[in-house]
Amino acid sequence: MRATMLLIIILQPAAVFAETAAKEPSLLAAALKMMAALGVIIGLLLLLYAASRRGFGFLPQKKSELIQILETRPLGGRKFLCVVKIRDEEILLGMSHDRIENLGRLTPTAKGFSDSLQKAQEKQP
Repeated sequence: MRATMLLIIILQPAAVFAETAAKEPSLLAAALKMMAALGVIIGLLLLLYAASRRGFGFLPQKKSELIQILETRPLGGRKFLCVVKIRDEEILLGMSHDRIENLGRLTPTAKGFSDSLQKAQEKQP
């Protein structure tokens, strides 16, 4: 009699555990676990982004700009006029889908692109 009582007392927690393990997991618990995992992943991505912006070298940093494109104007189709600044010198370029031509050097003026373009066209033969 004592042995059966002892066996029942020992096996009782195992039966309760088996019963709770056999139950279906709740949808709320699964959703909370998923949201927590998503939060951790987004947090890690934000930390990686912040570290890369501070210069830890995860993402390539922007180099000093030796060549700057100041302005671009379409001429129709795949043709463009472009003002480029290289080492404090402005150059007018004519660009098409297969060629890039130097149309002339521009002197810095306060008037703007259209006046510089007109002066460069007058200098062409």
